[in-house]
Amino acid sequence: MTRNRAFGVAASAALLLALFVVLPGVGADEKEKEKREGLYRPLGLFTEVLSLVRANYVEPVETKPLLAGAFAGMTEAMDPFSEYIPPDRMAAFTAFQASKQKELPELGLVLAKRFGYPVVVAPVAGSPAAAAGLKSDDLIEKIDGLHAHGLALWEVEAKLAGKPGRRVSLLVVRDGKPRRRTLEIVAGSWTPRAPSASRVEGETVVAIPSFAPGTAREVAAILAPFDRTKPLVLDLRENAWGSYDEAARTAALFVPAGPLGELSGRKVETKLFRSEPGERVHDSRLVLLVDSGTAGPAEFFAAAVKEAIDRPPAKTASKEKKAADPGFGPAPDDEADAPDENGKSLTWNGKMVRLVGEPSMGMAFTQQVVKMQSGGALQVSVGKIRTLSGRALSPKGLSPDDRVYHVPPDESVNQSPVDPFLERAVKVLAEGRPKAVA
Repeated sequence: MTRNRAFGVAASAALLLALFVVLPGVGADEKEKEKREGLYRPLGLFTEVLSLVRANYVEPVETKPLLAGAFAGMTEAMDPFSEYIPPDRMAAFTAFQASKQKELPELGLVLAKRFGYPVVVAPVAGSPAAAAGLKSDDLIEKIDGLHAHGLALWEVEAKLAGKPGRRVSLLVVRDGKPRRRTLEIVAGSWTPRAPSASRVEGETVVAIPSFAPGTAREVAAILAPFDRTKPLVLDLRENAWGSYDEAARTAALFVPAGPLGELSGRKVETKLFRSEPGERVHDSRLVLLVDSGTAGPAEFFAAAVKEAIDRPPAKTASKEKKAADPGFGPAPDDEADAPDENGKSLTWNGKMVRLVGEPSMGMAFTQQVVKMQSGGALQVSVGKIRTLSGRALSPKGLSPDDRVYHVPPDESVNQSPVDPFLERAVKVLAEGRPKAVA
């Protein structure tokens, strides 16, 4: 080998070493440096704000409550359900968790946080909370005369819990007149209201109040006498309670066999939900009626039914998923707008499912309590429900195809009860092709 050639080989080796060994290391160091700086910069800002508050506030302030407020704000910024439990509240938190598994009955109240106040997502139909007259979006201002602002959700639940017969007074703020009202909840054993069917203006409406154990079986029994080719309204309003497994079993009654969605997260094992051959008992159009109290398993049910029947676009499923499961991909549309015997369209512009009502809550997740070295803990969301198209249903929920706006009633005036949501759902089902709501 000549001297020039040897030099060329050495130069090439040095270049390769720089490209594949040295430069990536330098790049990694730079990325790590940027990552550290990206973390330290806001921490420096936090320290600066804390110092300025302590030095300039009108009166001396303790650091401990400031830090507790900052930690609570951090978890609330993630979603309205994650919470920070400080070390000095851990004993009370642990005692409450233990009591929930023993003698104290639930009141049937699903809660969230809004502006620092506990807000009712939905009362469970058939529960003491529903019997007391609580409704979705009620803001709880006081509990037994004590202000509820700033309380953690578990603290609110602990104040509401009690042995059968215990009475709890709530001052709630609600849209409409009167704006404030006092409601009393009486603790006691209860059973979730079962699904039911009714006829409204010639259309069949099936109300599903929750996804308690046995819901799928009860809905199947309701549907058994009906013609499976006739359209239905499924009322999911104020449905925020139950299990995702029961929601999946109920969805299987309305969809073809295949995937329905999954529960996944960085720290939890992915759980897949499917419908199996032979489970479907209904084959026609559906109007799903949702509102701000539709949450959790009900959001999963609605998304699973809509996407499994109308199918997400092919690009939302990977080649591997489509190869492994033909259920992924676009729905066939050869009969997209075929009319029935009366000349009405069998679909809405090629779609078989229509969402009517308000945007849903966006709380389809699962939580864990993670203990901290400080002695406190985080109650944090660790897994989210994802639809067939891969979209997470938390913190943003479902958006209706036909938006209906809630008009608060004036309860001080005698009025005949009007249900604009149900009226719109029935109209959409009867029209075949819904028009936009003015």
